[in-house]
Amino acid sequence: MQLPIINICGTDQQSLLDQYVLALHALREAIEALSAASPNGRDYQHGGSINAALQEHAVRIVKVRQVLAEIETIAEHIA
Repeated sequence: MQLPIINICGTDQQSLLDQYVLALHALREAIEALSAASPNGRDYQHGGSINAALQEHAVRIVKVRQVLAEIETIAEHIA
């Protein structure tokens, strides 16, 4: 992972940190919203597989959590 290096020709440290903190909040909200949208078995009664839907849903959440972890690492580096 490439990490930003604070220098006088680039974005100032506080602004850069603020941008990543904002992204962290948005990702956490996305995880909450995605979790709330978990598949419901009643929606998969006619030919759909609730087990497959739940597994796909879990994979989506893992992907967003991976992005969250990367952004946390970048923010910690900046701080």
